[in-house]
Amino acid sequence: MYNAKGVPLVLLLLFAAQGVHSCQIIATSSVIQIGSHLSASCDCSHLRSEKSEVIWKLDDDFVPCSRYNVQAKACSVYFPSFDKTSGLLQCYINSSDGLQLMDQINIKAGYPPTPPTNISCLMNIPQNIVKCTWQHQKGSLLEETVTVSTFRSKDNCRTPAGNKYVFNPAKGEHFYIITRKYFDNYKELAVQVTVQNKIGSAASSLLCLIPLQEVKLEPIEIKDAIPHKNCVTLQWTYAKKESFLTDMRCQLQYKKATEKEWTGPAEMPNDVKTMDQCGLLSDEKYDFQIRCIRKTLTGQWSDWGPITSVTTLESVPTGKLETWWRLLESTHEMPLKIQLMWKKLEKNKANAEHLWYIVRNSSDPREANTILCNTTILNCTISLPPEKKSVFIWAHNKAGASPETEIIFTRNGAPVSTMQVSSDGNSSLQVTWDPQASANGYLLEWYKSLELPNCEIYWKTEQKAGRSSVLHDIQPFQKYTVRLYPLYNDSTGMARETEVYSKEGAPDFSPKITLLTVSKSQAAVQWKPIPEQRCNGFITNYTVFWMDTSGREHSSSLNYSTTSYNITNLRPLTTYQVFLRSSTSGGSVNGTVVVLRTAPQDNEDINMMLIMFILFGFLVIIFMIITCIMKQERVKNLLCPIVPDPANSQMGKWASFLEETPKMTFAISDVSQIITSELNIVEGGQVKNPPQVKDKSFEDYGHASNKQSSCFTEDPNKSRYYVNVDTVQYAKVITEGYREQSPPASVYVRSDSTQPLLCDASPSPQNYENTWFHFCSHEDSVFLMEEENMKDFPLLKALQLRED
Repeated sequence: MYNAKGVPLVLLLLFAAQGVHSCQIIATSSVIQIGSHLSASCDCSHLRSEKSEVIWKLDDDFVPCSRYNVQAKACSVYFPSFDKTSGLLQCYINSSDGLQLMDQINIKAGYPPTPPTNISCLMNIPQNIVKCTWQHQKGSLLEETVTVSTFRSKDNCRTPAGNKYVFNPAKGEHFYIITRKYFDNYKELAVQVTVQNKIGSAASSLLCLIPLQEVKLEPIEIKDAIPHKNCVTLQWTYAKKESFLTDMRCQLQYKKATEKEWTGPAEMPNDVKTMDQCGLLSDEKYDFQIRCIRKTLTGQWSDWGPITSVTTLESVPTGKLETWWRLLESTHEMPLKIQLMWKKLEKNKANAEHLWYIVRNSSDPREANTILCNTTILNCTISLPPEKKSVFIWAHNKAGASPETEIIFTRNGAPVSTMQVSSDGNSSLQVTWDPQASANGYLLEWYKSLELPNCEIYWKTEQKAGRSSVLHDIQPFQKYTVRLYPLYNDSTGMARETEVYSKEGAPDFSPKITLLTVSKSQAAVQWKPIPEQRCNGFITNYTVFWMDTSGREHSSSLNYSTTSYNITNLRPLTTYQVFLRSSTSGGSVNGTVVVLRTAPQDNEDINMMLIMFILFGFLVIIFMIITCIMKQERVKNLLCPIVPDPANSQMGKWASFLEETPKMTFAISDVSQIITSELNIVEGGQVKNPPQVKDKSFEDYGHASNKQSSCFTEDPNKSRYYVNVDTVQYAKVITEGYREQSPPASVYVRSDSTQPLLCDASPSPQNYENTWFHFCSHEDSVFLMEEENMKDFPLLKALQLRED
């Protein structure tokens, strides 16, 4: 339960039980203008002077204490400028139980109302009422009420002449209807509209009118409309309740039935109820409407009356037909077969809805048996003898025939020098050309190239000054043939022709490849060209793709006119996937994949490879032989290195070294420490007549052998001889390996050999032979280690053994 202030009664009873008296908010006004000041007080009988006992709250915010004003038994709050459209002001008491709501009030803010404008009142004679209307824009943010006050008056509504009446229009309405009992038809009536809210009110200006002068007539109805030639006669009447009005002014508007925009309004003659409207097209359906107003122009125009439709009469066609032709058949034995074409006349020239056309071979329509064609369509086919060069055509309707048009069948004039055709969107083509100086005009002809010879021909003419034209209603992905003819006085020029697409796309499909032959490394394929009606554009190229099982892909791009290809460089006994891609400037499409497998290598190829291998090996051998011959010395040194000759070494020239016999300071067991080459020490042997040994060291060194061989000389200038024995004892001393060869483990090696040590003294000594052999005069000689020969072996001389 709530009291008038919205405070729960239970809360008030609780306050009374606790000895707390109620409080009441007293404000300047609960509705104020936005931006004005507001003051309110909370009157409590128990309130003392403590400021903290009363707390104010506006909506959800506490009011600052600086706005408080505490008096004896009340605490007031002040807002210098209230800028909210609405707010809930609440008064609380701060007690030991916390904040307690004592009272609250809703504050609304807005603006004063604006006065209504454009007030007007019109009398409806048939209904005998006055309807007043006005305009008002609501912006006060507060609830408003509207009242309409009227009274009879005189002296231009300055003096009331009767009671004042106040009416309340429906909420939201901007009009009010005053009935007949509150006005006189011929006396002044004052009308005023007032808008009021809780802040203030605003009234419109006072409207003063005589009801019968402020009249809106009923819509005028046309009773009859009679067509004749290019005119229509209209008749109309007023409504029955307005028949007493004679001073009226009316207007007429009309339009073609196929159009939306009206022509007019046009003034009609005064004080008449009939008129003729001329200047209309023949055989055309028109709509007519009429409206009227008091002649004094007081009041308001009536609404337009109902539409009245009428069709004008036909008249003779005017103007010549635009014609064209094409040759279908032409032989020397048969007549010419020609298709004639012409354009439909414009409505303002046809002067009728339906026309028919007559073609004659003579310009005089009165001649009999001259009709070649009589049709209602825009073309016909005729046959003429080859010598006939022209025919004539007329357009007919019910009123008569148009002027004749001659069609000349000659095309021997010069063509235009250049012509370009390009796409002007998906459904149009742009044609440009260089004009001919002597041409009277140009004719453009286009058709679908793939529908010949039964295709529909499209054509149009251009003026003499024309240099370009746009062809509309072109279907994309269709190939068109465009021709341009210059028109001369007595003939037609030769055509300039081109083929074009307004928009190209990918072909509908790509041809499937057919395998012709497959070998171990090649495959011949072919395909059929795409039908032109499935190309959707000009084929720019074909691309053959082939891919093996390892994923390696190869391709070759071919000319658009190619229908076969030979794939090379294939691997034997390998599977390949082959397909064909067809491309236009609008896209590409891949064909069906074909699988092929190459053949294996045959015996002939293997034999050929073997022959090639043998030939290659033979060439390599010949090359090596030629290289060995040309580089003989180098090869010889690489394969058989030359053993150095001690006699020809540089050490043989060391005179100071040869003149001094070195002393051996090492033991025989250390002979391996001597850095020398390989040398042989041969001991002297016993013979039948043994010679005297000159060097005792050699004699002691060779004691192990009983049979020896010696080569000695009685005279240096005489020939030497040799003695063969069964066994020759000699020793071999090796100190270091020759050319990185490992030396034998034994330093001193004794050998028994029955082979004599021979020297060939017969021929001249070679440069690699020891000079000691040069002194042998016999064919075979035995080495004789004599002192005088030690000069030729400086290393042996260095190793000569001496007794300590």
